Amino acid sequence: MNKIKVDLLCLFQERTGQTAYTKELSKALQNLADINLINPNNFPLFKFFNRFSNSLAIKLLPFLLRKKIRKNSVAHIVNQELFFLLPFIKNPVVLTLHDMSLYSFYSEWKKQDVLLMNKAKKIICDSDSTKKELLKDFPAFQKKCSTIYIALSDEFNKSNSNIRKKFNLEKNKKIILFVGSDDSKKNFFSLLKAFSGIKAENLLLIKAGIPWSAEKNQRKLFDEFISENNLKEKVKFIDFPSRKDLTDLYFEAEVFVNPSHYEGFGLTLIEAMSCGCPVLCSDNTCFPEIAGNSALFFDSKNEKRLKEKLELILNNKKLRQELIRKGFQNIKRFDVKKMAEQTIKVYEQALKEK
Repeated sequence: MNKIKVDLLCLFQERTGQTAYTKELSKALQNLADINLINPNNFPLFKFFNRFSNSLAIKLLPFLLRKKIRKNSVAHIVNQELFFLLPFIKNPVVLTLHDMSLYSFYSEWKKQDVLLMNKAKKIICDSDSTKKELLKDFPAFQKKCSTIYIALSDEFNKSNSNIRKKFNLEKNKKIILFVGSDDSKKNFFSLLKAFSGIKAENLLLIKAGIPWSAEKNQRKLFDEFISENNLKEKVKFIDFPSRKDLTDLYFEAEVFVNPSHYEGFGLTLIEAMSCGCPVLCSDNTCFPEIAGNSALFFDSKNEKRLKEKLELILNNKKLRQELIRKGFQNIKRFDVKKMAEQTIKVYEQALKEK
């Protein structure tokens, strides 16, 4: 029996959830489907024009893709930035919708941008939260949608390197870890302000991730607050951490905090739990669904409650151990084999409706 031909249309943007998903999915599908990765950044012509004009390079993509998408294949668009290609693809298309933030949080997508997804045969949502949000305003998509959780196949093992020595982190400091970009949606500023109110001297707040933001001067905002509140010795930025370094930070941290206002899945929760790191996160969007009973929750807009919950988890060893135990149980729900098998079924359905 011939394998299903699948052309994965993707953009590899290192250290992003969409890229982690693409790599995991393509690896998991290797033995089940004939996978062809199509990354526009690998097209010489696209790369050339993109150096001078991104808008011009984007306009070339439909022409370039015609030569790359194979006959009788399922075209699976895994990056939301590439949804605009839908009208130009004749093959059955499957989309992965990671979240609705461009529509409901940033207001960059208009109604017609969401309706464009109707040209796809099937829509995979990372969480029931994302699926419900889509169907709330666009119920016509009901028959197209299914939820398939992201899963990570990598075993999270602490390396032999001394992460504290590498980044000059004091041995006696308890690490509070945040992983994410500077974007206001990630809500690091609330964590920073809550942290500033904790009197304990043996704490270190680490922000690890990409120094990117949709808004200007976010990092400047952080730096000004840190300076005004004498926190320079208590807050550390580690930009662009390697996979290995990030894993070591999870293992080393006393608690991982995700105060995000909005997420479609929350991959960092799963990463932290896999490393035996207690999780404290906001109760927004998908987090209760993904974390279940294995995290401590707070309202992302309530810095006082964040501070109280943070102090509780820092001062209660029994609570931390219980969260670690429940975290190891929770991550069993996110199975790579299951993700691959469910995705293959979606491809089969898309081909039947060809």
